[in-house]
Amino acid sequence: MKLGKVLTMMVFLACLLMFCGTALASPSASVLYNEIDLENGSYQYDFIFNNTSTQGESLYKVFFYFDQLSMTTGMPLPTGWVGTVWNGPVTNTFINTMALNQNYYIAPDSSMGGFSFTINYQLGESDFVAEFKSPDGKKFAYGGTTAPIVPEPVSSTLFIIGGVALGVRTYLKRKK
Repeated sequence: MKLGKVLTMMVFLACLLMFCGTALASPSASVLYNEIDLENGSYQYDFIFNNTSTQGESLYKVFFYFDQLSMTTGMPLPTGWVGTVWNGPVTNTFINTMALNQNYYIAPDSSMGGFSFTINYQLGESDFVAEFKSPDGKKFAYGGTTAPIVPEPVSSTLFIIGGVALGVRTYLKRKK
């Protein structure tokens, strides 16, 4: 009976950990990247923009800020998106892209890839500002830092819980 309570508590804590990151409603985004070393002192970055807003705000513009003067060359953007400093090579401390009109905005809980550029040094994580529009036309901005593409946390958590459960089951069978 005591083992049952312990296992129940472990499952409860795992569920609590999975959902404790839920935040109040606000416009927000995550920007994930894949880095490719082009072996000539340049790096290519491929980005995925994730609109994590919860109140209907659509993502329509993203600025990337660099910590030094950089030579960048943007690659072809997804349909309906343009960049003011995207066509290059351009030497600047930022690069940005935006949707031409609301038909190309990234809806809440959606994502879009295809945003790539090369840069003359290893950028890694960088600061970004994402801009949003609400259904009633209000504009919002959200700042953050890009992150490399990594396995989904929920999958990793479930994998660990499953491994622990199998280990406990094997231990109990051997004990009998």
